Amino acid sequence: MWARFAAGIEPLREAGRLGGVLFRFPPWFRPGARAERFLAETAARTAGWPVHVEFRHPDWGEPRRDLTRALLSTYGFAAVAVDMSQDLPTSLPPVTPVTAPRLSVVRFHGRSASWGRGSKEGRFRYAYRRAELTEWLPRLHALAEQVDELHVLFNNCCGAAAVQAAETKAGLLSPRSAPSSSH
Repeated sequence: MWARFAAGIEPLREAGRLGGVLFRFPPWFRPGARAERFLAETAARTAGWPVHVEFRHPDWGEPRRDLTRALLSTYGFAAVAVDMSQDLPTSLPPVTPVTAPRLSVVRFHGRSASWGRGSKEGRFRYAYRRAELTEWLPRLHALAEQVDELHVLFNNCCGAAAVQAAETKAGLLSPRSAPSSSH
């Protein structure tokens, strides 16, 4: 499987068009020796790839956030920050750790109350309000100052929600929409 996947993305790598490979680990992928071995194997198999990692088990965050950051930094993996509903026991906080100087990634999943349960449409059909996207601007600007590239991805993928949120976010990030400063 690894060889087939590597062969499939090789044309993108050769063309310099591979923005990154996302490894999104499920909630049952908990911190521990077995997971750390798998991450080491993943690093060996993906050497030279721009890899970003999203954990879904909350124990990768507090209280071991610094250990997780150090582990990902060891392999040059970019930690993925997420925006999601904060009302569930498995919610991940919207922290934005930098673990690789070349890349940082933020994924906007939506803030649906159905996250973690319900249908795909219920989980991912979420229309971001402008204010929700605006609150991320300071974090995104801070990340952009620390890394070579910042990727902002929308995973609220049912209907046109992701496209609309991306258009709004692009408008908020454009120089025309920056607040003017008066001295």
